[in-house]
Amino acid sequence: MIRRVLVASAVLLACVAATSHASSTTISPCRQVSQPIWSPDGQQIAYYGTRWPPPTGHHRNPNDILQALCTANADGTNAQPLRHTVCSENCPDPPDLVAWVKSGILYLRDGVVYRIVPGSKPQKVARTNSVAIVTNPTGTRIAGQLYYDGCLTCAGPLTIVNAQSGAVVGKVGGNKLDNVDPSLSPDGTTVAFDRYASNESGKVFGIWTARTNGSHLRQLVKVGQHPLWSPTGGRIAYTSGTSSVVLRLISAGGGKSRVLVRRNVQNVFGWSPDGRYIAFESGTGSTGRLAVVNVATGRVRSFAPLKFAPSAAWAPDSSELVANSVSKTRCWSTWRVPVNGSKPTLISSCTS
Repeated sequence: MIRRVLVASAVLLACVAATSHASSTTISPCRQVSQPIWSPDGQQIAYYGTRWPPPTGHHRNPNDILQALCTANADGTNAQPLRHTVCSENCPDPPDLVAWVKSGILYLRDGVVYRIVPGSKPQKVARTNSVAIVTNPTGTRIAGQLYYDGCLTCAGPLTIVNAQSGAVVGKVGGNKLDNVDPSLSPDGTTVAFDRYASNESGKVFGIWTARTNGSHLRQLVKVGQHPLWSPTGGRIAYTSGTSSVVLRLISAGGGKSRVLVRRNVQNVFGWSPDGRYIAFESGTGSTGRLAVVNVATGRVRSFAPLKFAPSAAWAPDSSELVANSVSKTRCWSTWRVPVNGSKPTLISSCTS
């Protein structure tokens, strides 16, 4: 089942590259680049880093390798670990980096939402016991899901919290169904999400919307999954299909949907902040390639050599993405990718 990058923690310890201006012998927790996200001003990226390569003869748990939350300039230079996040032994599982908003970097670790401002200690925002979280664009609200998609014996609501105080705003969806894949409206007052049966029936209930206080629950589409609210709040993109997944668009108020991408949609990475494009991974299996679709025209542009892109994030000005890719030799790289078709710029590579 398709999963947006916001819950793709499996890539966090992938064999990703060293920053392009660092020595291959440097012992640094910021050598591998995992799930990069942009700073609000577009001048830096944050990511979860680990030492690369591992120590000679290293066969221990990957959580015993030097690692940290890191920041770097947008061109890959000046990679630095954030104070109070460096760990080398018995480290907790890698976090899910969610967003870098004005109030700090938000991430999820072991069911707890944290915020960290570079130079300060991480601060606990809330314990949601979620397996994945998302924020609205301004970072004022957080939505968390209790279970992953496809859990046949799971049921539980989404939890919506105030990102500043950690106070619970509401519980959405109830306890009879599995409520997953939330996407918050730009103002944080409404959430769209999938619903599934919590038994062996395999029944799906499509996409629903509700106020973040739990009220006004209604079905948006009968067949579909992975909703993504547009930056203007007027439309919702979502996927449908199994053998050949398509990307569709519908008004947030309901009505007839239209097809944006007709086949072979894999991961969907999100709307550009200006609302003009949606980034996604197209293709099947290992042939996937980073692509964007123009929402107005339906024109799709894919980017070489961005094959198999497990993560991608929009720059605040919508002009480019930062993305990971992997070659047939399993060499991971990190790129800045202009959406106007200009040549992508390599900012890190495991061959450097």
